[in-house]
Amino acid sequence: MRKKIPKLIISFETTTQVMAMEAACKGDLGLGRVIPLPTQISANCGLAWCADICKREILEEKMAQNRIVPKDFHIIDFYG
Repeated sequence: MRKKIPKLIISFETTTQVMAMEAACKGDLGLGRVIPLPTQISANCGLAWCADICKREILEEKMAQNRIVPKDFHIIDFYG
């Protein structure tokens, strides 16, 4: 039986911000990926960034360095 694993979901106001996040993390394996916005979250953009919870601090630094503005941070359980 598959177990649910908590993941960090970062929502954004615009698709441009999500694409900037993808570009900023491109060379760093394991920093996450773009996913469709989970239905539990409401945001103007239909995409979000999904990563391991332990990567939050690194991702916040990447966003600050690249002037990427997140809308919100969420923890949601996904099947692994």
